[in-house]
Amino acid sequence: VTTHMLDGAEASERGGATGRTWKGGVFSPSDGTADPSRAAPAVARAILKLGGTVHQNCAARSIETEGGRLSGVVTESGTIRTKVAVMAGGAWASSFCRQFGFRFPQASIRSSILSVSPGAEGLPDALHTARISATRRGDGGYTLAISGRGRVDVTPQQLRFSSQFLPMFLKRWRSLAPGGLQGVRSGHETLQRWRLDQPTPMERMRILDPAPDRATIRLTHARALELLPDLRKTKISAAWAGYIDSTPDGVPAIGEIDSVAGFFLAAGFSGHGFGIGPGAGHLVADLVTGSEPIVDPTSYDPRRFEASAWGKVADF
Repeated sequence: VTTHMLDGAEASERGGATGRTWKGGVFSPSDGTADPSRAAPAVARAILKLGGTVHQNCAARSIETEGGRLSGVVTESGTIRTKVAVMAGGAWASSFCRQFGFRFPQASIRSSILSVSPGAEGLPDALHTARISATRRGDGGYTLAISGRGRVDVTPQQLRFSSQFLPMFLKRWRSLAPGGLQGVRSGHETLQRWRLDQPTPMERMRILDPAPDRATIRLTHARALELLPDLRKTKISAAWAGYIDSTPDGVPAIGEIDSVAGFFLAAGFSGHGFGIGPGAGHLVADLVTGSEPIVDPTSYDPRRFEASAWGKVADF
């Protein structure tokens, strides 16, 4: 990605829609934005085109092993025989891995976002500041968010891994706040073991769709109007939330686990999954096929969580 460091005059010109004077900034002309609602179907179509299959509304309940190696994935529709599987289940990853004894420390952060209708003029396609981020949507409206801001919904899993996440929570105390019981009700961070011949929490909660935090939505909208006055011509069109699956150090867990040969983990992307997904997918494919990795996978090894995260938390 081509990136330019801007001095005060250049940043103020690029950020002219704010009506403010800036000390500096960064401009990435070859960077881009994407809409998840369009990207996900495009990925599915690409899989089908290459001869793969996509199974919707079919929960993977657990795995089967033979001699310490993966032999199948148990789904609600039956068992798929395979020697290799990748767990890329986001916020469900830890509870899934717990079913066969693998400990994966994971915490879900509830992030709330809103969109506004088209109508604002002269705004950049994307603008990010410490207080607010705005990204143009395909319909001409904007998606607004406060980067890193979220609620921590207390769950049994959160309590279980609390000591490992203490460094991250202390580093992010200004942007994280206690949440409610949505995480308990959704069941994605349950500590229970489930039977493979009965419906699991994943089947009772097909789509993990938590309610947005209204206080965060109000604050986000107010900050956006303050920074970009032309947004006053628009109206809030939608507000939603999602669980960001985080690791103790804020870095994804990508790699094969020691206890089950053939089982690969790709989770804990800590809010960066959509952006680095293509590169992460390339790395996962390399590891699964035994090819030369596109990057050194050492820093993503799931085994690193056996050590403390003090002094290792990524910047957000």
